[in-house]
Amino acid sequence: MGRMDDTPPFPIYRAAVSGLLAMLVSIGVARFGFSPLVPALVAAHWFSAPVAFWMGSANLAGYFVGAAVMRGWRGRIAARPVFLVLMVVASVVVLASAWHFSAVYYGALRLITGVTGGALMVLMAAAVVGRAPAAVKGRVSGVAFAGMGCGITLSAVLTPVLVRHGLVFTWVSLGALCLAATAVVFFLMPAVEIAAVPARAGREPMGRSVILLTCGYAGAAFGVVPHILFWASFVAIGLHRGVGAGAAVSALFGLGAMIGPPVLGRLADRFGFLTVLIWGFLVMAVAVGFPLLDDSLWALAVCAVVVGVVALGSVMLGAGALAGMVPVSRLASAWGTATMSYAVVQALSAAFYSALFHATGSFLLLYGLAAASLLVCTGLFWAAGQFSSPSR
Repeated sequence: MGRMDDTPPFPIYRAAVSGLLAMLVSIGVARFGFSPLVPALVAAHWFSAPVAFWMGSANLAGYFVGAAVMRGWRGRIAARPVFLVLMVVASVVVLASAWHFSAVYYGALRLITGVTGGALMVLMAAAVVGRAPAAVKGRVSGVAFAGMGCGITLSAVLTPVLVRHGLVFTWVSLGALCLAATAVVFFLMPAVEIAAVPARAGREPMGRSVILLTCGYAGAAFGVVPHILFWASFVAIGLHRGVGAGAAVSALFGLGAMIGPPVLGRLADRFGFLTVLIWGFLVMAVAVGFPLLDDSLWALAVCAVVVGVVALGSVMLGAGALAGMVPVSRLASAWGTATMSYAVVQALSAAFYSALFHATGSFLLLYGLAAASLLVCTGLFWAAGQFSSPSR
């Protein structure tokens, strides 16, 4: 007879790679893969440039809804089938983008990609980060969250090549890529059961450490939006360096986003998630302020890479830090709140920065405000550490 302790260990790295592919599909391609295609869509007269902002707002709204649904879910979740359903939906939406019926149709598709991205962001943290042993939580989280940067970089690299063959071919190719990644997850993802949240848990107040961490994480959106919205334009137009230089620093930002989670994950295993989060934001605040002091290409390159590394890595670090503050059964709820808060601040920040730039025409003002806000976030993370007590 076999021993009762012969149950094989949970295949955490299979789950981590599945999480990477889920982030690649839902965030990297389905959500952020739209941005590189906007100029081609406008040039083809599928819709006007102002409509693109409305579609971006619809995507942010969907991201909030997806995170809110997962945050409010109280029952048990079989993560594997939910992973697959959400990834299939995201893939089908990418394929459906090959047909242009109306701006409303496209806006609905962007809304759906936001929902799938927000839901998978929360679910992946609970299914992968929450299950990882403490000793390798950073490494595992880094692998899973690297999918965002991989997808963003892959979309940016493939789009100029694919679009030469037309928009329909481009969307179909990206959709096929998403379906292929989903098929891999079908065979790779282990069964994961996320426990139901006790009814009373939803009414329990968040501890001070969780509140401070959530505020710092949400505030980070204000600090990174200028890089997301204006970085290439700032270099190409504001600094008169040309489109090539703008594309180059954007590629460096994507490269940083791709390597950030694995690198910071390794550091988190050694020094702790909060410690790496604090120092990472301090370094990022300095890097964002570089253009105020030095607009040489090397300074801009360093700024792009550092912001890419920390901004995308902060998602993994935030989830890992929360995993050490709350019981596993409450991680989806706590991370859902943080993700929802980030989505709201991101949407408001985009509107604020756009209005401020149109009123002042100053790129440097935007980056000065961003650097200051990141210093405030650093202080909030430090304060969260003062009240933190590990909870499992």
